[in-house]
Amino acid sequence: MSIVFVFDRRSGNEPEHFISLGGLFSFSEFRQTVTEDFGLSDQKFVIATTGRVEIRDDDTYERFVDDGTTLYLLHDINQELTAQATERVAFLPHYDTLVKSGIYEYYASAGHNPLPYAFAELIDNALAATAKNSGPREIELRLFMDNDPSKTVICVIDNGKGMTSRELNQWAIYRLSKFSRRSTDELGNTSNESTHDETEDEHIPRSLNSDISYFGVGGKQAVFFIGTSTRMISKPKGSIDVHELLVSKEDFEQKERNKEAIYEGYIRNRKAGDASHLCGNNLDCMRDLISAERGKDQFTAVVITGIPTAHVHYLRYGFNIWCTQLANIYHYYIHGQDGNVATAAHSRAANPLKNINVELKMYSRGQIQPKVLNLRDIEEDMQTLFIRSAANTFEFRAKVEGTGIVEGIIRYHPFLFDRETYPDDFFDPREVEVEDEHDHDYTIPASGRGHHAIFNCFWNGRLIPYTTVEEFSWCAQPKKTKLIPQECWNRISGVLWTNAKFQVSTNKLTFLDLEVRLKDKNTVFTRIINGQERRANIDKQFLDWLKECHEQSDKQVKFSEFKGQITRPALPKNKQGPWAVYEEIQWDGRTYQKGDMIKTCRTAPVLYGRVNRFLLFGDHDGEVFATGGEIELQQEPHYFYDEVKYVPLFKLDRSAPQDVITRAIEEDKSKLPEKLIISWPEGEELKDGEKVPAGRTIGAIKAEIMNKKGELISKLPGSGSSQAKKRLLIELTVIWHSRNGDEIIASHISSHGTNWPYWFKKMENIRKMGPHTLNLQVCLSESGVTSLADTKLPSAKYRFTVTEANAVRFIVGMLDGPFRIGSPFNVPLEFQDMFGNLTKYPASVKPLLAASGLELSYGWSISRGNTLLVNDIVALGTVQTNAGKNFNLEIKILGLEEDSQMLKIRLLPGLPHSISVSPEDPQSIENGESVSFEVEVKDKGQNLTTQPKITVVATFACDGVDGLSTTYFLDCSNTGRGTLSGPPLLLKKLRDPVNITASIDLQGNRDVAAVKRSIIVAPSKHAAVLQLTYRNGDKTVSVVNNKDVLIEAGSFLTHLQFKLLDEAGREIPLDSKLVSKLKVSWVQKTQVGELVQGVLPNIKVPNSVVDSRCVSISIHDSAGDLDFSFTVRPVAGEPACIKAVCSGDSSIRLGHPLKADILATLADRHGNLIKKLPPRALADLQLSGEGLVVEETVRSFGQTSGFHISGIRFNGSELGTRELCITWRNLISYVRLSVIAGPATKLRVADWPEQDEPIVVSNGDKLPPLTVQLCDDAGHSAAEPNVKVQLHKDSALKLTPVSTSLKTNENGKVHFGVFTVHASRGTYELVPKAFIQRSMVSGPALKVTIQPDTNKPVKVDVRFETQRTYSAGSVFSDFIVRVLAEDDMLLDTAESAKMSMIIRKAVGTTQQTPAQGFQAMSFPPDDADSDKKGAFCFRKKPIPEVAGAYEVQFVYNADKSTKIYSRLILLEVKPSVPVTISVLNSPGVATASNARKPLSRLLIRSVTLALNDVFGNIAGENLSGMVEVKVVSETGAIELPQLEGNKHSIEVPLNNGQATLQNILLAENTQGKSGEYCLCCSLLGNASWSTTIPPINIPFFFCNDVKKQAYFTFLSKERDQLNTSIEAYHSLFKTTKQLTTALKCIG
Repeated sequence: MSIVFVFDRRSGNEPEHFISLGGLFSFSEFRQTVTEDFGLSDQKFVIATTGRVEIRDDDTYERFVDDGTTLYLLHDINQELTAQATERVAFLPHYDTLVKSGIYEYYASAGHNPLPYAFAELIDNALAATAKNSGPREIELRLFMDNDPSKTVICVIDNGKGMTSRELNQWAIYRLSKFSRRSTDELGNTSNESTHDETEDEHIPRSLNSDISYFGVGGKQAVFFIGTSTRMISKPKGSIDVHELLVSKEDFEQKERNKEAIYEGYIRNRKAGDASHLCGNNLDCMRDLISAERGKDQFTAVVITGIPTAHVHYLRYGFNIWCTQLANIYHYYIHGQDGNVATAAHSRAANPLKNINVELKMYSRGQIQPKVLNLRDIEEDMQTLFIRSAANTFEFRAKVEGTGIVEGIIRYHPFLFDRETYPDDFFDPREVEVEDEHDHDYTIPASGRGHHAIFNCFWNGRLIPYTTVEEFSWCAQPKKTKLIPQECWNRISGVLWTNAKFQVSTNKLTFLDLEVRLKDKNTVFTRIINGQERRANIDKQFLDWLKECHEQSDKQVKFSEFKGQITRPALPKNKQGPWAVYEEIQWDGRTYQKGDMIKTCRTAPVLYGRVNRFLLFGDHDGEVFATGGEIELQQEPHYFYDEVKYVPLFKLDRSAPQDVITRAIEEDKSKLPEKLIISWPEGEELKDGEKVPAGRTIGAIKAEIMNKKGELISKLPGSGSSQAKKRLLIELTVIWHSRNGDEIIASHISSHGTNWPYWFKKMENIRKMGPHTLNLQVCLSESGVTSLADTKLPSAKYRFTVTEANAVRFIVGMLDGPFRIGSPFNVPLEFQDMFGNLTKYPASVKPLLAASGLELSYGWSISRGNTLLVNDIVALGTVQTNAGKNFNLEIKILGLEEDSQMLKIRLLPGLPHSISVSPEDPQSIENGESVSFEVEVKDKGQNLTTQPKITVVATFACDGVDGLSTTYFLDCSNTGRGTLSGPPLLLKKLRDPVNITASIDLQGNRDVAAVKRSIIVAPSKHAAVLQLTYRNGDKTVSVVNNKDVLIEAGSFLTHLQFKLLDEAGREIPLDSKLVSKLKVSWVQKTQVGELVQGVLPNIKVPNSVVDSRCVSISIHDSAGDLDFSFTVRPVAGEPACIKAVCSGDSSIRLGHPLKADILATLADRHGNLIKKLPPRALADLQLSGEGLVVEETVRSFGQTSGFHISGIRFNGSELGTRELCITWRNLISYVRLSVIAGPATKLRVADWPEQDEPIVVSNGDKLPPLTVQLCDDAGHSAAEPNVKVQLHKDSALKLTPVSTSLKTNENGKVHFGVFTVHASRGTYELVPKAFIQRSMVSGPALKVTIQPDTNKPVKVDVRFETQRTYSAGSVFSDFIVRVLAEDDMLLDTAESAKMSMIIRKAVGTTQQTPAQGFQAMSFPPDDADSDKKGAFCFRKKPIPEVAGAYEVQFVYNADKSTKIYSRLILLEVKPSVPVTISVLNSPGVATASNARKPLSRLLIRSVTLALNDVFGNIAGENLSGMVEVKVVSETGAIELPQLEGNKHSIEVPLNNGQATLQNILLAENTQGKSGEYCLCCSLLGNASWSTTIPPINIPFFFCNDVKKQAYFTFLSKERDQLNTSIEAYHSLFKTTKQLTTALKCIG
């Protein structure tokens, strides 16, 4: 029932009134109802909305008054509201919640483009939809790219079960998960969208159950992240209708502008192939997609448009990248539980998961053929790289508490000689850049996995990309291990597969609880071997497995002769230690030991030296295999090099001869300086160990340098090295060895000139006391180096000591302030000689102290070294302020040249000594008043003093009085004085005056005596008690503080009187001054005259019983506050209105009682519900209405209030609306009921022609539309929904689509649609039957007569000579093809133009085929059989040139929509005689050098050679022999590079026409000039065939310079890419030529 809410805001604050709109069809009726409800017959008012729009006529009434509207009653439209009013509102989320949900979910994508993850959501839905397919599961992603990004279209198509219109509606509901979709389908059956039985999870390997469409969120987020509009097209299995739903951001915005319901729309139901609703010229791809719907039994297509420009660019130019990401996400769905294991060349492993094919096609404008890629053909995804590079695996299973099961596998990627085989991350490459030869690398190269986690995580078989698990306790790297190297833990990778019992985020990017549950203490891990659990300690099993992998698979450097461990502080913190020390290594069959002379490579300059030891990073304690390490090298000759070098092991030159190393060292040896000659030409020589007084002069110095041969030199002799021809200098330094450390007080450098020797001038500035050293040192001019290798350059040292002189003055040392009156302090005195050096003080020294205004005294003086300390100086005097006062202190010591010092000091007041309190006489106060004292804190000299934390405290005590706990506090820290006061002193039950004592002292200071004062307290005369009464009829009722007062709603509480009593219980006379302090909460102003008489204002009672009013009375006085409060609670008054409603459905069947009950309630004039009614009130309740059977009605009191009416029934034959009138005394209410038809008892077939006569049709014709209607006994259409209706028929009659039971709609109808009949000739019956309340109701029998059609082709029969194997390029034998009609006779009217022969590749072939594909071929018949019409002949049709399995089929095009196919004829086309050799997997042009590293010398990793026939087919089956591989030069070069082992050629076996070349390397340091060469591959003469086959050349580029190799490698890759593009165009041209040839054959 529609209701509006009306507030009367002309005056007052009345609650809202509920006005029913039932029966009010005009403004005048509505205004009359409002007038009566509010009792406004004689008053003027206006009705307005909350937006101040006046409701004044029928137009404004229709526009602005609706269900739930809030209205005002006002004097005029501009009147202000007299009180607040509330308005009901409703709100829905903005459409951006759906449109931008994808942006919010994919914003954090770990630095990657999140588009592949959005596509994955759509593929998840497709996998779930195709889970129950009996045949192949086809999923296709089509991209229609256009130069204009707005015209780009993306389609995701699958052949899954499809969606009904209801399921399509549920798909559109945001966050409607599969658990919430467990609802009933059209047949009333409970449905669950889960694609498998959850109890069977543990039996599905790797949890590959396709149950990955879960939350009802990902699909919507994905389509709106990819684009701005999506079109969902679906056809469920068994349905002839296609359902289509369009959801777009543009549609949402349009609905918002039109103020329409945003989350409502339409599902378009249409026939397959109907594209009539599409408008525009840019929808060609959509029309093609819809046109392809014909003939499909089931499918779903997601069409996305409005693709952003950034997405289009990424999809076009990053095609391989995001395709590889998708292949990694669905790796195990595509390749099965074992993954993409390596298979034979050009073969694809069968998919065990119902043949899942995920194919991606990108159509670009201007290109004839699309770019096609099947995810199963991708071999660069990370899982494939992990699987194919693994040498061994460790499988396990984890059972988590509950039903969670996790399958896991750990793979081992071995180290092979000089590289790790652990795959590099496709999206996070970790390849080391080309090392700079001038960079000395002292770090350990990152090996294997590095800092990556071990386990990738899959949920229900699908990768969750942003969750990885680092490790488990049983597979974590231990702190110490003797048998397994630590780096072996960096060579493992792993995968975890979980079932659906683990939670993932709605965007399927992260797990929510996986790692926590796996690491729970109750989780059980067991190893799996051959599918069986191995019950044993998994920790030990894992270590045994890892040890086995290391010993059998790793190829490393062996470190032996272990000597301990060291740390290297010079390295970064994370590489300082531990370093294991070894004295021997074995590398590639050669042994290196401590003391061996070696040479380095890839260092600048090249180093020669002796091995000190070998260092290996890590905690090792014995022999170990490792991937790298460092050499500690003592560089030779040691005369020049005193530095120990640390060189990475891979920089060791293993090809350097020993004589070359020795010769290089001998050439570097040269002479070094040996002796320094010192002389004093001008006298004043300084002798070693001499004591020198401060200030003495040191004479001039002459120095000379002599080498080992006795020659005077001034520079190093040249040796060709970097340190030759450097000038020698002599550095003079004078060092003072003080107590704080050495200090250089003089430093000079002298160089040797052409005409002068090394010379230093005399020095006169040595005055600091203590030991000194004069040092002369030879050094290099530029670097200042004083030693070379093991030899230190010559030097000379003179040690001497400087002593002090006698004291001539004194100074005052550092004083320790502040200084206070009466507090002792110290003064230190220091004595100095004439140079300012500290010296001893003279004997018999007595200091004299004097200061004006002070009395000074000191205790004693004491000596400390060269310092005299005057102790315990005490000063007494007057200080006016807290800031203190300055005094001049004079100190005099007789006997010195400077005998006195004046010292200015500031003295502050001293520590607290006493407290001064006034007044001293007793004070008198009234109870509840405060007392105060004037307080001063003084020091020993009676000065006011301030100190931190000086707090004066006053406590009070009185004999015989309880509860006196008041304490006064005064902070005198800053002032030293103040007024001590605090809260009032309040004594309980005080009747007579009492005497209390105040004790005043310093808090926490026991050295200051307390002061006591006396106080007299008298009783208080202020108000303490309030008494309140009111009049209730003739009775006077007292009001209790904080209690409720019950009174009728809307009345007044009157005759309120009060009295005030003092502390002693005596009544206090009321006067104007006293009552002026009285405040009441229910009125703003009070009458002083009434208050003086003890009368309070009346209180208005609220109109609603749910409201209450809290009132209070308070008196605010300086002596304290007196509060009195109570609550006024209203109760309901007399009945004033009645309201009746139907408790349920208001529809009533004709002649049947109403199922729902009528509830009538009474309310007073304010709308308060009256719950209690007298027993006689039921007799006053009356009922009336048209056709109402009054005597069958039942009336009773309601459970809580009002009346309960049941048994309502109407008689008559008319249907429609009737009103039930309910009267109680003079109160009336109406209830509107809808009379509908009775229960369904009959069936009626609508619009069926001549139901008594049969309808005559041919086989395959369509029947008229069939509609069945439910009816009651009177023939009225019964609108009973959800009644199951079935169509019973003869078993020999087949209907298309299949007849199924349907449920009636809301009108009681069932539309079976149009059936196509299939049966032999005869008459058949169709009988509709309905199931109503466990009984069956049959409808009229409909008869159908079938007759055969002799002009309708139904079968194509083929006759030919049986031969299953043919040679490529030959011709077929003759085929005789006949067209048969329904009567199994030849169709005379068959036309040869409609008959064709089709040859195409067989589906699922495993034959090896050339790179180019084979297009289907079509041929017309040669002629018709003249003797038999309807028969055709196909003679000498060409056999395909491409070998493989083929299908031959004949098709007859009866009309545009009907094609009749013959049975499939399978045949095998074999290759012909081999004539050439080809490379199956071309490696491109390799670039190699003669370097030491095998990877740099690699020519071919793996290449397969095959024999081919004249058409390019792989031939030579059962043929064997040998293939010779040798290096040749097309330019005629004589010096050719040699293969590994210095061989000119190698031989490779040829088996079944194929030969595999693996790991073809050049020899180390091989000869040859840089240039282009070829590997010539030719067949040897002993091959098992006679035909001469020419050799094939595989080009490569040889570079004898390692630096240039990287550059030529780049150029080779560029050339390979160009060749690939050229081959693609050649393939396109060849395909076009084949199509042209086929068209010519048809023509």
